[in-house]
Amino acid sequence: MKIAYLTSCYPAVSHTFIAREIEALRERGLQISTFSVRRPAEHDMIDKNAREEARITKWLVPPSIGALAVAMAWSIITRPIRLCRAFASATLKRNETLKQRLLWSCYLIEAVLLAYWLGNEQCDHLHCHFGNSGANTGMLAAMLADIPFSMTCHGSELNEVEHFRLPDKVASASFVACVSHYGRAQLMLACPPEQWSKLHVVRCGLKSIGHRAAHSPAGEKPNVLCVGRLSKEKGHLILLDAIAELRKRGLKTKLTLVGDGPMRETIKSRIQTLGLNSDVTLTGALDPESVASQYAQADVVVLASFSEGVPVVLMEAMAHGLPVVATRVGGVPELVEHASNGVLVAPGNIEELAAGLERVLSDRAFASTIGDEAIKTICNRFLIGPSAEQLIGLFRHLRANQEQAPQRESQPLRSNEFVCLEES
Repeated sequence: MKIAYLTSCYPAVSHTFIAREIEALRERGLQISTFSVRRPAEHDMIDKNAREEARITKWLVPPSIGALAVAMAWSIITRPIRLCRAFASATLKRNETLKQRLLWSCYLIEAVLLAYWLGNEQCDHLHCHFGNSGANTGMLAAMLADIPFSMTCHGSELNEVEHFRLPDKVASASFVACVSHYGRAQLMLACPPEQWSKLHVVRCGLKSIGHRAAHSPAGEKPNVLCVGRLSKEKGHLILLDAIAELRKRGLKTKLTLVGDGPMRETIKSRIQTLGLNSDVTLTGALDPESVASQYAQADVVVLASFSEGVPVVLMEAMAHGLPVVATRVGGVPELVEHASNGVLVAPGNIEELAAGLERVLSDRAFASTIGDEAIKTICNRFLIGPSAEQLIGLFRHLRANQEQAPQRESQPLRSNEFVCLEES
């Protein structure tokens, strides 16, 4: 069985959890071909493994004009009816603007090229990570290639259900992996009950537990670490206000912001306005080894997000035995239990965020206790092995149904039912 994996930009620094999942599936004998909507930039490939993965990954944008022309001719000659159906599905959606229809026309062009490649590589299944615009292309490509389609939904796409046509994608999918029960419930809200059996909770996971982080020496400013894209949903401005509030309370800290994104200049301006220039460091995007080094130097890891799935950043921090302070949003409470293995605070609440950080930084016994519990949580529920086995079970169940057709009609795997068939 050969699985095609499609994501928006692969390999990328922010997508290390996808690389981890693909590696785990390959280690278990699954053949994986990787595709990316966009060509990765040089700064996305900052280690040897990423560069090697980029070498074997095909990207759709920017396209090769020659390859696109061949793919278009292939689709017109060999599957004109499917092409017409895909065109209708892409562009004839009711209540959409002209701009949206034009965008979906572009997704269809990408899909033609991807479908041609899927056929050439004899892929049996297309899986898309994220239910966003990349899955728009994926859904149409699977329709053209006449192979099953599935996707993983994380969190951000669930905030724009109609924009990303998530009900249509769920209807087209053979199954949908949701990284949290919260995400699954959001899709249940958006889709009719007859589609709910396709929705499965499949956690992202870590490969192993990291080295236990050391506390800052007594008398030095404690290190507060935040790892995440510099974008509005991550709540960096609220975090900066909370750091300024801690200073007012007499607790001075060092804050390191790891990541890059569209909010960088706004964040830098806010740092200057609050007079935090000497206490805040922006590192930009870092490779996994450098991020691990940041964990080793941190006293606490914080996320002030307004929206999340189940953040891999928090998993990594907890695997290092670090106390975490995070907002009570999305699937975060499925990972962090308040005052047990971390601290949860209300989103957008500066005072509560500051109080949560102050409690962890002022009470080392409490910080050590929740750090110990954090490691246990990761070991018991968030390692990649069980998640990879669950995905393999979903892929194999679908394959078994296909091989038994037309003897019996294929049935979707019931949610939370675990199936593991021997590979043929």
